[in-house]
Amino acid sequence: MPQVQLWSKRPSVVDLSRPRERGFTLIEAMLVLLVAAVLMGIAAPSLRGWLLQQHLSTSTNSLISAFHLARQTAIQSHQAVSLCAGHEGTCHSKAAWDWSKGWIVFYDRNRNGILDGEERPLQTGLGAHSNLVVAANSPLRKPVIFTPLGFAEQPGGAFAAGRLRLCAPLPIYKNARDLVLSKSGRIRLEESDFSGACPSP
Repeated sequence: MPQVQLWSKRPSVVDLSRPRERGFTLIEAMLVLLVAAVLMGIAAPSLRGWLLQQHLSTSTNSLISAFHLARQTAIQSHQAVSLCAGHEGTCHSKAAWDWSKGWIVFYDRNRNGILDGEERPLQTGLGAHSNLVVAANSPLRKPVIFTPLGFAEQPGGAFAAGRLRLCAPLPIYKNARDLVLSKSGRIRLEESDFSGACPSP
């Protein structure tokens, strides 16, 4: 009986003499780089503005926390607590206070606004981001001393009501934050839009 072959499978032949080409051409790579450069050029200004907005918020919140800590500690401990601008070295003298360099909260037994040898810091702040402009009006260019009743004073006993401004020098929405200190020692936040300018408070 003759056999009938129902299925015939021929082995596939692979031509190994010519390797398959993979990858992309130099022109395709240049086009991808060109598109990426255009997209980065469009996104970079808004990304910079967003980052400055974040730095502004972070620095503002840190300073507000320092004012709250100083006042609350003074009330709870029944001791004077000072908030001094600058790093630890400048809090030892009556030099011009620079809030952009940082701040220190400390128990101030003699109420002179200076971190003396026997007084210990409660908190130190690193200062505002280097891209921000920080300025204060006259009362806040000196240390702020919180009394056991929570009032804010300057060294010598005058009220320390004043305004401290953190500002981003870019035309972002509400580019300035003002910390407004009342003579009662309470702090409130005001936001302003100066279209990228940073005027003094």
